[in-house]
Amino acid sequence: MVTSQMEFDRQKEELRRKMREIRDSIPDEVREEENKTITNIILHTELYETASCILSYVSFGSEVDTKELIRQAIRDGKRVYVPKVLPHGKMDFFLCEDLSLLVRNEKGILEPEANPARLFPYTTHISLDSAENCMILVPGLAFDAKLGRIGYGAGYYDRYLSGFCKKMTIGMAFKEQIVEEVPMGQDDILMDLVVTPEQAYF
Repeated sequence: MVTSQMEFDRQKEELRRKMREIRDSIPDEVREEENKTITNIILHTELYETASCILSYVSFGSEVDTKELIRQAIRDGKRVYVPKVLPHGKMDFFLCEDLSLLVRNEKGILEPEANPARLFPYTTHISLDSAENCMILVPGLAFDAKLGRIGYGAGYYDRYLSGFCKKMTIGMAFKEQIVEEVPMGQDDILMDLVVTPEQAYF
């Protein structure tokens, strides 16, 4: 059992390494065009149009860019929350009204101030059905057609999303990030939708 778990973990780490290299190798001009396409697809979905609230990662490095989508959502009057990593492996989302107010953490990722008054409140204790119509944009290194996702290995999103009574999770990916199968553990969260420039998986 220990050996099989070690092999499973090894497979996930190898996939992370491989997919990071693939994503980093996408030419800038291709990345820029695909970023625009993915953003436009999401902005024209009924999910976006009916959402009053959006939780979104703030893109870093070669990730699918979320900054223009965040800016547009703010312009459209939606409540936008972005993540901050906290001590003890915890992550929470805080209201963002202007990307220029975010501060880079020690890894260079833009984060909000951990202000309790701006904390996203609707997780375990309140069903989103009775709160806000909310969509959640999730980063990842690889996705598959069955809506599997592999992140960076820290488990922040899997732990955070496991607390929701109801959620609509959307993975944003370049077409190169879609693989035949993502190795999924029992604590790994499936996406509800994965959007690439060429296809949406649901």
